[in-house]
Amino acid sequence: MNLGRTQQRIRWLTLALLVGSAILLTILDSTGALAGVVGFVRNPLSAISGWTAARTDTLADVAAGPRNLETALSEIDRLQAENETLRKENEQLLEDAGEAQILRQLFDRAAETPTYRRITADVIGQDTNPALQSILINKGFDDGVRVGMPVEAARGLVGQIYRVTNNASQVALLTETASAIPVRLGSTRATGMLRGAGRGQLPTIDWIDLQYQVEVGELVTTSGLGGNFPENLVIGRVVEVERNEAELFQRAVVQPAVDFNSIEIVFVVTAFDVVDIAPFSEEP
Repeated sequence: MNLGRTQQRIRWLTLALLVGSAILLTILDSTGALAGVVGFVRNPLSAISGWTAARTDTLADVAAGPRNLETALSEIDRLQAENETLRKENEQLLEDAGEAQILRQLFDRAAETPTYRRITADVIGQDTNPALQSILINKGFDDGVRVGMPVEAARGLVGQIYRVTNNASQVALLTETASAIPVRLGSTRATGMLRGAGRGQLPTIDWIDLQYQVEVGELVTTSGLGGNFPENLVIGRVVEVERNEAELFQRAVVQPAVDFNSIEIVFVVTAFDVVDIAPFSEEP
């Protein structure tokens, strides 16, 4: 009786092992691991060789790492140099475009006043003398430039030729304290004398008759009186009016139209139509 029970247990145990093996094989097959097990069973040396080759490839990759890093760094240097070249080329294109725009503005201005004769000049420096506000240009006596000639930029009047060499000139800015330019206000048509106030200060118009109601924002141009400057050169706009009814005249503060720190190209006006008032000052 005990023998029969033992045989029955063996049969059940065998059945359980078979069922468990079937389940295990099913799981291995679904995960793809069964192929590796079968391959190892069929050819153990092949499996070991594959494992060894994988480790060898890993070591080869590690050994090649420094060479790959050196190549990558070299490529980065090349790309940075190429980027720097492209950046400089782009800056040059922008500079050329800006210069072309300035020239167009200057020649548009020249077309508006065809009776004036002008010389184009490049600004080559700013005078560092604190006592004189001026710029230096690359045209001089040999080019027809003379002391006293007006100088203008695309946006308006710059100043007047102060000193000349054979191939360069110094231009005193209209903001210079010694500067005195006869001007006219656009809306009221009042006249006065524009005087420079020195470095860091805005010029002012003196001797404006009180009968005129000068307004902030009025355009200021040269009047042409006196013969040193042609008429209608833009100077700037009124930003402040100083008026006192107890005085005979009023004053106006002017913001120049030209940014004197960024001028690159100018016109020297070598000839223009002069407003002749000499006959009116002669004795009858």
